[in-house]
Amino acid sequence: MKPFLCKKQLKLLRKIIQNQFLVILLCFQKKKTTNRSRIVSYKLKQKYKSKIKIIYQKKRFIGGALISAIDNINASHFILMASDLETNPKDVKKLINYSKKNPKKIITANRWLKQNSFNGYSLSKLYLNKIFQFFFSSLFLVSLSDLTFAYRVYPSNIIKKFYLKENRHPILLETILIPIKLGIQFIEVSSKWKKRKEGNSSNPFFYNFLYIITGFRIFFSSKKKLIK
Repeated sequence: MKPFLCKKQLKLLRKIIQNQFLVILLCFQKKKTTNRSRIVSYKLKQKYKSKIKIIYQKKRFIGGALISAIDNINASHFILMASDLETNPKDVKKLINYSKKNPKKIITANRWLKQNSFNGYSLSKLYLNKIFQFFFSSLFLVSLSDLTFAYRVYPSNIIKKFYLKENRHPILLETILIPIKLGIQFIEVSSKWKKRKEGNSSNPFFYNFLYIITGFRIFFSSKKKLIK
């Protein structure tokens, strides 16, 4: 995948910046980020000043981007969402409102709370997703039924404590199983997923089986090994 900012993403960024007191963290890979992304991002930085923070991640892949972003948090809360519009940007306000009322809890979006919340998901992948969610929610004795949807609001003081090891997409599972293991409370909010229209996924289908390894690793880890 070659990171870039499409017109819809730019429109979303501008709307969020104008309507919310947020700092947008843009994480880039030095060798992989296109010149187009750099130019547009620096223009946004010039326009919105301190509301945009550009970071060059130290490690590769989505895990490297997420860890670099977490290291640079200087606000009370941190929103994790996709840049490719697979997470519904209209739900940002809803997640923030829940977080304001419950500042010490993790607010997590859930695609399984309402029907027809998967747009562009293959039927086979949907069944496997459901089986995976049921198995690990049962294993961890938790009611949360969507452990892999990376659309959440974290209290910053909580997510900064996690010892994150995953470098690829299983970090999205890791960042919810660790707080579950630690007994941190969460609130589920319904949301829809929509398949990306631009760019290519950097998470091939068979990489999804790595989530299973991550799940068992965290289950058998002591709490002390999961925090810094």
